[in-house]
Amino acid sequence: MRRSAAGHDHSTQHLTDVRTRRVYASSGDGCAAIAWDYPGSTLLEVRILRSEHGFAMTADDDAPQAGGGVAAAAGQTLVYHDVTGSFRDAGLHNGRPYCYTVFARHPGREWVRWGEYELRPGVPATSFAGRLPAAFRRVFRRVFRRVLPAMALLLCLVSFAALPGSAGAATGKAEPAAEAEAVAAATADPTVAAALPSTDYQTSVAFWGGTQGAPAGATVTFAWPAVEARSAAGVWPLLKSDDGGAPAPPYATVEHRVRITDLSALQVDVLLQDGRVIQILPLDGETQFQLLEETWPPFSRFPWFTARPWVLLPVFLLVGAIVIARAWRRSRAWNRRLPSMTRHDRQFIGRLAVMVFLLAGFAWQVYEGIYAAGAPAVDPGGLSAGDLAALPLLLFPPALFLAALAMELTPSGHRVAWGLVAFLAAAGSLYSLATAVTGTTTNLNLSYYILLGVLCLLAAPRSFTAARMGWSRNDPPRYA
Repeated sequence: MRRSAAGHDHSTQHLTDVRTRRVYASSGDGCAAIAWDYPGSTLLEVRILRSEHGFAMTADDDAPQAGGGVAAAAGQTLVYHDVTGSFRDAGLHNGRPYCYTVFARHPGREWVRWGEYELRPGVPATSFAGRLPAAFRRVFRRVFRRVLPAMALLLCLVSFAALPGSAGAATGKAEPAAEAEAVAAATADPTVAAALPSTDYQTSVAFWGGTQGAPAGATVTFAWPAVEARSAAGVWPLLKSDDGGAPAPPYATVEHRVRITDLSALQVDVLLQDGRVIQILPLDGETQFQLLEETWPPFSRFPWFTARPWVLLPVFLLVGAIVIARAWRRSRAWNRRLPSMTRHDRQFIGRLAVMVFLLAGFAWQVYEGIYAAGAPAVDPGGLSAGDLAALPLLLFPPALFLAALAMELTPSGHRVAWGLVAFLAAAGSLYSLATAVTGTTTNLNLSYYILLGVLCLLAAPRSFTAARMGWSRNDPPRYA
């Protein structure tokens, strides 16, 4: 049986919201302490800056400037940067005020300001009224304990009496009805229904849009227990303009084929006007999901191959053994055949085909790299093609293709260079296959795996030949 949680109950919330927290600040003898708590299971990265002059504006105010000073005029000092739930700052001067600014974030995301706290070691943390004389404190206690509650109750009664009865009833039912409509639109999508478990799951709804330029929509989050963690596979829509925030027009989508295991939470973005699902994303709930595949056309049209990319490895090994044995036998022949016009034409066509393949392979790798760098990702925390750390892996295969093309265009044999290209292409092909099998299968590692494997088959025979024909019909006869 499925149920929908109309309220927002933190006791059943499995996803960490960085903006929801409780922070406790206190001071003692020569020390200050700050502790925090938040709902959810994800560890948050917390950063605390301290100053004796003022609060920090950003989480990076402690960074030094190029001129040697500090970035903020308040002279901020980084005193804590970790993921634990409390911090104690010792060695402080009693009676001196210290300004603490607390920031938090999901690892790798934007910093969120949690609060500002002025603490005086040796002086108990009290309210503003606690620092006033006793007579004023008694006045404050009477105002806050008697007058303010009475005024609040009177305002509530007046407001309730001014509202029509029908309007009050409509207001109480509007939000649950809208949430139920969003959940129904999400579960009606066949892809979402296939990913949800058949047992109980919790739902939460967040609304966005609703202006003239941005149609109203909702983000529906489904979560279920870890014992019900499941695998999911299919073609999921992703927003091109997804930046981790609320969806924004024009709501353009792309379709990626995904395979996921240990899934216990799901995010679904829905346009309420036509009930259309515009994005489906996996989330880390009680378990951390594992992304096994994220491919796009043309590889997404061949799910049998993307799930088993190793099937080409025996073919590469068999063809490689045949071409290497044939090239070695020809290189050891006592009397080579004399050049002929027919052999010259065949070699010319063969070399032209090789150059076309090298140019096409280089263009395809550049296209896939550019697409992967700008395409939305199912797992934003994984290695992306737009990251600087991924740049060497992206440039290595196209560089091999350019080197092979340069050697194919020149008349020399380049036996040692061809052998090195064959070795590097084989190693790169095996590395791409390993990343596809043990990590996430993508169009990039599949393209590199296939293209580098073919390049190895073309380069290996050339490392055995003493010279090549194909550009001149006046090559002299060669003998062993």
